[in-house]
Amino acid sequence: MIDFSKSRFLVIDDLPQARDALRTIAQTIGAFSVEFASNYQDAIYRIRNNAPDVILCDYMLGEGRSGQQLLEELRRFNLLADETIFMMVTGEQSYEQVVSAVELVPDDYIIKPFSPDKLTLRLERIAAKKLLFGKYYRQKRQQDFQGALKTLAGLHESEAGRPYRFEVLRQQAEVLLAKGDAQAAESVYRKILENYEFPWARAGVARTLHKQNRLTEARQEIDRVVGGTPNYFDAADVKATICMAQGEHEEAQKVLDDVSKKTPRNYLRKRLLAEAATLNGDLDKARSTLADVLSNDSMPGAVTPEDRLSLARSHVIAGDLISAENLLVKMRDSEVQNFALDNQASFAALLAVCSPGKGKPKFVGLRPALFETELSATTRLDVMRAALSLSDPELADRHAEHLMSSPDAKKVFGAIRTQYALHGREMDFREIQKQVALKRIRHEETPAKPPPPAE
Repeated sequence: MIDFSKSRFLVIDDLPQARDALRTIAQTIGAFSVEFASNYQDAIYRIRNNAPDVILCDYMLGEGRSGQQLLEELRRFNLLADETIFMMVTGEQSYEQVVSAVELVPDDYIIKPFSPDKLTLRLERIAAKKLLFGKYYRQKRQQDFQGALKTLAGLHESEAGRPYRFEVLRQQAEVLLAKGDAQAAESVYRKILENYEFPWARAGVARTLHKQNRLTEARQEIDRVVGGTPNYFDAADVKATICMAQGEHEEAQKVLDDVSKKTPRNYLRKRLLAEAATLNGDLDKARSTLADVLSNDSMPGAVTPEDRLSLARSHVIAGDLISAENLLVKMRDSEVQNFALDNQASFAALLAVCSPGKGKPKFVGLRPALFETELSATTRLDVMRAALSLSDPELADRHAEHLMSSPDAKKVFGAIRTQYALHGREMDFREIQKQVALKRIRHEETPAKPPPPAE
């Protein structure tokens, strides 16, 4: 028996009668501390300020919000500790929507009406699992990957861990991905699939193949998931990401546009949609989507400098330099100075394109660092665009060559070619393409060094 008398409960429901009924049931099973949240925003506020131990959340929260959306937001901002129990309360009409969410699932769900005994049984089962995985949760938070893998291996071999063998393997794969060992993570996901065709495990294989730049195989795997599990929306995100890596930006935009219409408040997905639309050249879609994100992603701290830079970038690519400049100059100097180098470089590059008088001095000041520092593919494109605009072929060619040699080459190929064509440098682009191909061929023909002789 689990003692819930010291656990803090939070009941989330938009209907007062339902909240009272859930409180009564919670008190019946021994809970002393039971708080209420009447809506989505109230729930976020309470969880952020005083995290509960047990959350009983109705699936329908009113105002077009759902418990699933709340769960996604809590996980997105790391507001929900692994030890916290999140129980979804649903009516029969919402049952299919709850159980079809195969990625960001609650710890359990319970269909109304239900008895205190049934709720107690469900909560005790979840609490026992949380207790069993407690050491692993702590190690994961501390990014102690080796310790986490050792703990999971022990759980996998233990009798107590047998009922959770697939969850143990899933967590092993996620830890391996987090520590950068995509090949080992792939092996674990495939081990799961040998026993059961979980859609999340098939999607996991696709993610690991993407990390290994095995894009054709990754696409085949994720197409199986998307085709067989139409309500698995996170799989659509994975597919779109793989499509972008393959240079298939139109398909990526189509996939994300379809899913975004079904999940209109998922602003992480809308950011991905804006990226795909930008790469696809659909700048009206990119700009309207980013404007929606900036206006309506209302979680405190949700809108970042990267979001504003993304909108400014889409304005620049669309040729709307006035809108881009207006957006960039609204950023405070103190804010820009605190940016990481990636964001500082993008800011200076975009401002140099839309307002050379204001942006060129900042961009030129960063020039030495732009030759030496590792930058994201998005920032390298910004730098290349600005260097072409300011007639700095050495800097532009350096970043174009780096991009063409990187795993992002297919993703950004069209954007590079378009920029070189706009500046009348098509032949230079082809020469860069040729030199990158020759370097790749020479690298592939170079025999590997033999291992040193054994002593």
